[in-house]
Amino acid sequence: MKDILDKLFHGIKVFAALCLAAMIIMVFGNVVLRYVFNSGLSISEELSAWCLTGMTYSAGLVALRDHGHLGFDALLTKFPPLVQRVMLTIAHVLMIWMMGMFLKGSWEQTLINWDNMAPASGLSLGILYTIGIIFSTIAILVLFGDLVLVVSGKLSHTISSEAEEALAEVAHNDAHQG
Repeated sequence: MKDILDKLFHGIKVFAALCLAAMIIMVFGNVVLRYVFNSGLSISEELSAWCLTGMTYSAGLVALRDHGHLGFDALLTKFPPLVQRVMLTIAHVLMIWMMGMFLKGSWEQTLINWDNMAPASGLSLGILYTIGIIFSTIAILVLFGDLVLVVSGKLSHTISSEAEEALAEVAHNDAHQG
């Protein structure tokens, strides 16, 4: 199962990188066209905005899986392990509920906008909202997997090891300066 998830998230990282590359090429190309030839491609503005959306959601999923999102566990660590697990369980249930609402809203927006066409490309605006469906579905699965680990006691907190190392380094530096 871990191999499948690793491949999925590698694909998500590649997708985010491709979105970034396409966005850079389209925006830079449009700048050159405007300054050199006094013209531009309106489709590049539209599609670069779509790429930004895809890249943002993809990077959010990678951060969610790697526990690289912003977290504040100073209060959490003050409690005994059982209370920490209860608090993390509540937090994960709330996040899954919010992603469920996001999934429902994305689905509704996709259906509402499926017959509306983007002005420059002529593509269905429903395609743009589909990224919300994909994002929230994968986020729910990641959060549910983490919830199972929290309840079983295999995940005691959700701050990434990089964040822990950075916090430890700051604490070490503060101790030596004070």
